[in-house]
Amino acid sequence: RPPPDHAAMLSIYEFTPVHAGIGGALLGTATLMRMWLTGRILGVSGIAGGLCRGKFMEVSRWAFVGGLVAGGVAMQALHPAAFSVTQMAPWRQVAGGLLVGFGAGLGNGCTSGHGISGNARLSPRSMAYTLTFMAAGFTAASLLHSATAVTAKHDPLPPVDDMVSLAARLLVAHLAAYAAVALLTASKAVPINLAGHTLSFLDGTLFACGLGLSGMTSAARVAQFLDVSAGTWNPTLMFVMAGGLGVFAPFMLALVLPGVLRKPVLAPKFDLPTNKVIDTQLLAAGVLFGAGWGIGGMCPGPALVNVASPYGAPLLYLAPMFAGLAGSDLKFVKKLVGGK
Repeated sequence: RPPPDHAAMLSIYEFTPVHAGIGGALLGTATLMRMWLTGRILGVSGIAGGLCRGKFMEVSRWAFVGGLVAGGVAMQALHPAAFSVTQMAPWRQVAGGLLVGFGAGLGNGCTSGHGISGNARLSPRSMAYTLTFMAAGFTAASLLHSATAVTAKHDPLPPVDDMVSLAARLLVAHLAAYAAVALLTASKAVPINLAGHTLSFLDGTLFACGLGLSGMTSAARVAQFLDVSAGTWNPTLMFVMAGGLGVFAPFMLALVLPGVLRKPVLAPKFDLPTNKVIDTQLLAAGVLFGAGWGIGGMCPGPALVNVASPYGAPLLYLAPMFAGLAGSDLKFVKKLVGGK
């Protein structure tokens, strides 16, 4: 990192907000399309985590996870800068994955389910969880100097014009695929179950592309965002959530929540969470999630997309993450954090 500019509170470095915002907009679009077509929330930890929480046989969950990995494969070819050789101590991967898994499971969400889907509908629970995991992430990363401990040599990012062109092509291709599935289903040429699985796969691929373009697939960039201990800061990733919310929030606030859009295209109703309680378990979950994010620089979506990384899948992170997700359902674990 560059030396801090002592004339300022924090020295900003490697700041690429436009690239992050473009990727965030694709994340918001994937979240919007899932809600519009099927009425369901896009939350990576909820969808993928269900596979180790009693819902192993649900094909749509596997389709979504497969879409995340397939999107990662696409990023290899279309945007190689999405992946890099990352250096990090093994304990960070294990501890980060475990804490993120427990936090996401106990809090029923992560940076996608709460950070984008929940905040877009002004959910008090999601806002509380997001603020908590952000504070915990900054604290853990700064105390443990994650920006110097989690490093990578990134390829140069393409010019903004090239990023816009790539994002537009990815968006048009996905929107065409969404439209084809919806039309074929409406004409009864495709069974509704098959359509749901196909749409889940498309949700995964588009979301993965958004993560890749935004920089979220780099644990080192996340560490640069969360660690301010040296007086330097890379605020780029703020614009990922801003891009996602900028697309999805107007859809929810103007169409879904007021009832202007009465039902999804392919489902009888919108399936929105009803829990509004902000309790000890939620806040403790936010602390655990944020600490894990700050230690290892990854959350569930980017970790799964990195299965397709040409530099190797982050198995030391993923195995503990799924163990944490599964363990979060244990009664004694919930009691430890003030739950029931």
